[in-house]
Amino acid sequence: MKQGRKLAKGLGVSALIGTLALAGCGGDKRAEGGDAARTPQQVIEQLEASGELPKLERLPSVEGMDANGNGVRDDIETHIHRKYTDPAQRKAAMQMARALQRALLVDKSDSVAIDAAAQAIAKAVDCSFDIFAGADNEKHRYRMSNELESITTNTKERLNAYLAFNKAVSGSVTSSYESRGCD
Repeated sequence: MKQGRKLAKGLGVSALIGTLALAGCGGDKRAEGGDAARTPQQVIEQLEASGELPKLERLPSVEGMDANGNGVRDDIETHIHRKYTDPAQRKAAMQMARALQRALLVDKSDSVAIDAAAQAIAKAVDCSFDIFAGADNEKHRYRMSNELESITTNTKERLNAYLAFNKAVSGSVTSSYESRGCD
C-alpha cells in the first residue's frame, strides 16, 4: 500500500549519520581541550537544540502525548508548526501525521478499522499531491511524507506497530481521491 520505509531519508538523517560516524571514529574531538568525542546521545541533543532535528518524545508507548486530542502527537505537531509556515501545507502535513498515527494505533485484528486507516493515509497522500503541486514542490511532497513517517515511528514500539499495520494491509488496494483528499 505505502512505499517502503526509507530510513536514509527524512529530517537530518544524513547529517546525523555523518556526525555519528565522525564521533565514532574520533573525528569529532573538541577543538582545543582535546576532550573525548561526544556520545551519540550528546550529538542528538545538540542537533535537537540547534533545530536540525525535531525534539521528539521517546516514551516506550505507541501513543505518545497528544494533549489537545487532535490525533497528532504533540512533538510532531510542534515540528509541523515550525517547519510548515504556509497554512495549506501545514494542514496537509497535519493530515498526514494524523493518518500515520492512526495507522499505529489501529486494532490490527479489525479489518474494517485497518481499511479505514489505509484510506486515511491514501487521502492524506492525495491531499499532499494537491497542496505540493508542480515540479518544484514534488521533492517537498516526498520529503514531507518520508519525514513524517520517520518521526512518527521514532521508537521500537512505534516502528513495530507501523510494520504490523503494513503487514495487515499488504495486498489490499486503496482508491485515489483525485483532488478531494484534503480534510
